[in-house]
Amino acid sequence: MPWNDNQGGGGGGPWGSGGGNNNGQNPWGQRPQGGGGGGQQPPDLDEVVRQMQDSLRKWFGGSGSGGDGKKGGGGAGAVGFSLIILVLIGIWFATSGIYQVGPNQNGVVLRFGEYNRTTQPGLHFKLPTPIETVLRPEVTTTQSLTIGNGPEGQMLTRDQNIVDIDFAVQWRVDLSYADGVRDYLFNVRNPEGTVRAVSESAMREVIGTSELEFIITDGRGEVSRRTRELVQETLNEYEAGIQILQINLQTAQPPASVIDAFRDVDVAEQDAERARLQATAHANQVIPAARGVAAQLTQSAQAYRDSVIAQAQGDADRFNAIFDEYVQAPDVTRQRMYLETMELIIGRSDLLLLDGQAGAVPYLPLDQLGQNRTRGNN
Repeated sequence: MPWNDNQGGGGGGPWGSGGGNNNGQNPWGQRPQGGGGGGQQPPDLDEVVRQMQDSLRKWFGGSGSGGDGKKGGGGAGAVGFSLIILVLIGIWFATSGIYQVGPNQNGVVLRFGEYNRTTQPGLHFKLPTPIETVLRPEVTTTQSLTIGNGPEGQMLTRDQNIVDIDFAVQWRVDLSYADGVRDYLFNVRNPEGTVRAVSESAMREVIGTSELEFIITDGRGEVSRRTRELVQETLNEYEAGIQILQINLQTAQPPASVIDAFRDVDVAEQDAERARLQATAHANQVIPAARGVAAQLTQSAQAYRDSVIAQAQGDADRFNAIFDEYVQAPDVTRQRMYLETMELIIGRSDLLLLDGQAGAVPYLPLDQLGQNRTRGNN
């Protein structure tokens, strides 16, 4: 070992000089040269380390052991070295212990690679690296992906028809519960791929339970709503920490090979709808007119019925009145009835009755009397 007594010279003891040309500059001595003055031996590693330690002590204000074995200024060197170590530790803490989380991020702190806590936007403190590390995922940014435009967009409906589907999915990290960010980072390896696979599977399930006509006409909103609910339910079972914001069904149409036939069907349906509307308009015009005529006829019949009933009732009342008078005075009643009847009949004729016993008045204008009577009746 290098601290054993040197065989080539005096100065005994492990701290003595190892050679004749040391001059007290190297307290650790030199290795003896072997072979009676042969070539120089390579330096020993332990000796190099000791020389570096001696240089550090001198730089921090101390000095190595002199030839006399006395020490000087060792305490000051230790204090300076401690200060340097403290400064380096402070720099280490400052550079790796303080971190900032952006406004659209959350900070996920890992302690020795294991989840420890989640921090909100702002400045925060952690233990220095590698004790604690921090991940800064974007949690408020809305992610979007489109599914369709190819074989993955062709789906089978309940009535065994094929429909081309193209829809967009909008999602982000689920912040509705405390561990949403942690689940997003550690429970799912590929969040976008998971959302794509789950969304496609859910859309196929919804399309498979719906009719083609419903999908391509009035059911777009219903299909989107049911798909979003199914995707969110599946991701919650996975504890994926992903929130589905919206699913928009952009395209829903038959395949290109049969789209012409579907267009003909649509044209026929439109023609049928137009004919139905025209028939409805005609019915709305004719039915009120017919109802008006029917109401008019009904009212006329009711008025005629009421008039006939009233006239019959009047005749019956008049007969009853005459009958009562006849019971009281039959002769007078018969005479009065005879006279009234003759007046009614003769009053409408031009017949003149003259009393033969009275004789004729030659100068009487009988024709004028008849005209005057006729004019008076009118």
